Amino acid sequence: MLHSMTGYGTTTIEINDLIFDIELKTLNSRYLDNKIYLPQILLSSEIEIGNILKKRLLRGKVELKVKSASVNSDSVKFNKDVIKKYLKDLSDISKFDSSILLKSILSLPNSIDKSESNITKSDLNSFYDALSLVIDDVILFRINEGLSTKKDLKINTNSISSILKKIKSLSVVHTKRIKAELDNKVKQYEINIDKSRFEQEVFYYLEKIDINEELIRLDSHLKYFSDILENKEIEKGKKLGFISQEIGREINTIGSKANNSEIQSFVVEMKSKLEKLKEQLLNIV
Repeated sequence: MLHSMTGYGTTTIEINDLIFDIELKTLNSRYLDNKIYLPQILLSSEIEIGNILKKRLLRGKVELKVKSASVNSDSVKFNKDVIKKYLKDLSDISKFDSSILLKSILSLPNSIDKSESNITKSDLNSFYDALSLVIDDVILFRINEGLSTKKDLKINTNSISSILKKIKSLSVVHTKRIKAELDNKVKQYEINIDKSRFEQEVFYYLEKIDINEELIRLDSHLKYFSDILENKEIEKGKKLGFISQEIGREINTIGSKANNSEIQSFVVEMKSKLEKLKEQLLNIV
């Protein structure tokens, strides 16, 4: 099954007196790149959360944002001693309007203690369950995107295969025509040459422009690409990318060896299809 690297999921869950907003989104990247933003109460679990993401999402730029808020107003407390010290220190420096001064002090570090209750193991497991459901949504998103991409990949590989068949037919005709033209030129100018040497030179020349091996390898790469596309493996983007490079290498060699305008035209067509294919592979897990 083909998975895109683009995905999104979100949920809100209440655990005891805490509300957690969980947002998870993924984009394409060469490797797994986790960006995790957690509230203070979950910071000690960052490594475990990262391992969960790594195990299930495999590859891509992953951004997890978790926000928490307490449903209990008692959890917000003023640090009176800290506020008094700020008031005294600032009053000694200069005279300020008390209301403006107090407002400013409340924005200073440690003036307000937004303490969150300690999270229990049971609560943490509830959070992991919620996170798992969000990851399920992301994976479903990725699968749906992957199905669409798979259709496009098959269209492009089938197009290259179709062009390949045309080149195979042209190549046979082209080789025969080149040999016939060389024979005719020798007869036309009544050149007195060593027949054995002539046939040897013709053989070397035809071997130089022969693209049969490249056509066979290209056909093999395309079949392998299709097999990988259909297998049940999830992480296949890098493998498909490598095969596409091999496909490109054979197409380029065909273009450089084939001294034929029709074949050159087909090579340009194949390159165009291959570029589209490579672009689509950038977003595959």
